[in-house]
Amino acid sequence: MKRNLWMVVAALVLAPLAGAQEPAPGASSTPPPRSVEARADQELKKMGEFLAKLPHFALEAEETFDEIPDGQLRRQLTNVRRVAVERPNHVAADATGDTLSRASWYDGRTVTVLDKEHNVYATIEAPGTIDATFDKLAEDYGVELPLADFLLADPYAVLMAGVTYGRYLGLHQAAGVACHHLAFSQETIEWQIWIDAGEKPLPRKLVISYVQEPGEPQYSAVIRRWNLESAVPEGLFTFAAPEGAQKVDAKDMKRPEAEGARPPETAPKGGR
Repeated sequence: MKRNLWMVVAALVLAPLAGAQEPAPGASSTPPPRSVEARADQELKKMGEFLAKLPHFALEAEETFDEIPDGQLRRQLTNVRRVAVERPNHVAADATGDTLSRASWYDGRTVTVLDKEHNVYATIEAPGTIDATFDKLAEDYGVELPLADFLLADPYAVLMAGVTYGRYLGLHQAAGVACHHLAFSQETIEWQIWIDAGEKPLPRKLVISYVQEPGEPQYSAVIRRWNLESAVPEGLFTFAAPEGAQKVDAKDMKRPEAEGARPPETAPKGGR
């Protein structure tokens, strides 16, 4: 399964955090040998199984990412992303900050993205599950969404696809709680994850390093809040156009203007 997607709002143009890499023409299709410590695998699997069983949840994450314009100093930008999920086919999200002012809704039949800054929106037909919808956005529109792996039906399987190395680094703090700190590598990235060491193995922090890109830019997300208990408000996953909003074709939705950055959102291909 190829991907990394972030619903509603389009997402980080990440190299797939958890997706098998397509072999280059003529390359061997044999997967590389893996060296993953048992404890690292165990803690990630426990987290994935816990997330997969949740019927609904909401989270709030603060995302930071590097912008490295050619010949200029590195700078770090920040957005806040809020997401609500009701399995198997509802997602609502909102993202605001240095590069984003968007919201989106997936109601099981369509995905609608609202550019709040320009008061325009686009709607596309969507499959009947979150996994299939994220695949469609990635394959048909070039949209890759950060943190999406946590929303999928089997987060562990998706995260471990393509992993060649994994280590358990101990108990370290993230988002104010003690966490199991794990590190993994794939073909083009290295990533770390902090998983709550309490009764609920929730991901609390994620850092991705693009080690093959100039300057090795990073993306990080600290998940500041989780809500696993509250009932989903009626109408949360249904889009209602704001007053004066204009409907546009999906391909006309603009990308955030952050050249050289790893913003937590990208518009469909051809948006520029």
